[in-house]
Amino acid sequence: MEGHGRTAAAASVAAVLGDDDLLLEILILLGFPNYLVRAALVSKRWLLHASEPAFLSSFSDRHPPRLLGFCIDYPGRCQLVQLPQTPELAAISRRAASSCADVFARRHHRITHCRNGRLITKFFEDDRFRYSILSPLLEESESVLPPTPLPHNGRDGGHRCISLPEDGGRDGVTLLRLWRDGRKASVEVCVLGADGWGAPTCAETEIPPPYPEPYFEIMSPPIHGKIFMATTVGYTLGLDLATARFFILEHPDGVGGNFKLSCADSDLYLVSARWFQLSVWLHKVTGDDDGSGGWLLVDTFCVQEECIRVVCSRRVCAGGDFLNVAAVGDNAEFVFLNHPASANVISVHLSTRVVELAYDHLRFGYSAFRYTDIFPLMLSWPPIFPGLNGGHDQQE
Repeated sequence: MEGHGRTAAAASVAAVLGDDDLLLEILILLGFPNYLVRAALVSKRWLLHASEPAFLSSFSDRHPPRLLGFCIDYPGRCQLVQLPQTPELAAISRRAASSCADVFARRHHRITHCRNGRLITKFFEDDRFRYSILSPLLEESESVLPPTPLPHNGRDGGHRCISLPEDGGRDGVTLLRLWRDGRKASVEVCVLGADGWGAPTCAETEIPPPYPEPYFEIMSPPIHGKIFMATTVGYTLGLDLATARFFILEHPDGVGGNFKLSCADSDLYLVSARWFQLSVWLHKVTGDDDGSGGWLLVDTFCVQEECIRVVCSRRVCAGGDFLNVAAVGDNAEFVFLNHPASANVISVHLSTRVVELAYDHLRFGYSAFRYTDIFPLMLSWPPIFPGLNGGHDQQE
């Protein structure tokens, strides 16, 4: 009788899990993309359902990407700072922090980019700089990249940016080199594929008057197939990677060099700070209207009173004090701000305007802090499924 009961129960489970509609209802309740990847390991059928684009879109709508913490890059030290989380996310965050600490302890790294739960770091080895991908949410924690190719034009120096592709994977890592000679800007782009670094794509442009000669400050990772090279003189030079076409994106009125760009679903956000006043701008960059559509001011508000609340008030001055934009989340969801006067990192959730203390440098002995590089670490999205991405990666 007991055996019959177990058989009936097994048959009931099989009937439920054999129903594709019921299976999708169960999968969408899992909550986190790493749980979804674990479910995909059950069978090829589960993998196909979990990786189906329409299902992933519904999953993302129901469970938006989560911020686990942020990597902070000091001279001589990198660290993953964990943020307060639910118990499930806290466990994931602890494993990620432990994985990063193990890698950072082996040799000195500098972080250059973070996207989709992965980081690109730079380190010095064999008399040259090398790059690696760290995957603290995956079983394979570090993968050293092939040596970067020498510049095609024989010139080194200039500006350099190496970044993960928009899906966060290994193939498609982009190396961008930028040189300036007066009004002429030259760009060289190399993309990493399964067979190594591809042949460089080279392009150059002349900045026309009345725009001033460019003084480049920030280079973005690829955003909707475009790279943005911000200047300190009121505009950003854009490059469409598919067509090697340049365009100029004027900055909003009153925006200086203290800003960061953020990827939206199909557009572009810009978050700027002027003293304690934050401003959020939106620009459409799809199609052929890259630079002429103009910026729309979405929100602007002052965070000085909240900064006084979250840090010691004697370290927030009424005049001559300011915030530096360190990092912005996708869809301008949040911003991390350096506050040099107090040696604090402050986070602001932009839609709710909630201001919180994210990190106190003085507490951890970094009294020389002024500007610190911040790299937000998100749960991987889209998920990296085994069998669909080379079969080597498995999320924990």
